[in-house]
Amino acid sequence: MQLPPITAPTGDDAAEWFDFLVTQQEITYRGVVRPDFAEVQGQYRDDWVAGFEESFAIPGTDVYRVAKSDGRIVGLASAVDGPQQWEVDLGLVPPPANRELARLYVHPDFHGTGLAHALFDAVDDGRDLYLWLISGNARAEAFYRRRGFESLDESFNSGPSWGGAAMHRMVRRRS
Repeated sequence: MQLPPITAPTGDDAAEWFDFLVTQQEITYRGVVRPDFAEVQGQYRDDWVAGFEESFAIPGTDVYRVAKSDGRIVGLASAVDGPQQWEVDLGLVPPPANRELARLYVHPDFHGTGLAHALFDAVDDGRDLYLWLISGNARAEAFYRRRGFESLDESFNSGPSWGGAAMHRMVRRRS
């Protein structure tokens, strides 16, 4: 299978980015997050879409990439400066690195094609990097281990919209 092109998203992609993200999170974490996960996340849609529109227009040091096939998003990734505000608000500072892989999701039809690796490479600048992982996501954990990440010996409960699912951070240190 030929990989779809990976590009920077535009403001016009913001709504589809949100919808794809929530759908893939719901698929990935079905049985782990609350059953009404997508409905709960949908309550934030307007605010998140506006935020994505702004971020895509003026990304600063944040990097966003999408892969589209037949005009539809089939994968997305983003890397941002850490910590994010929610981490600060919860006292989860300092972060284990100054850069965070905030999102990496691929439609199931593209699992095993190399698209996730290509998206990762598109947002990875080689610096130390951390990410949050819902505990028990063995497929993702193996993917990140192959890219040099190690799980930190920690466990936190996700927020109410995620149903309190256990999560932890993984980090890749280059220095």
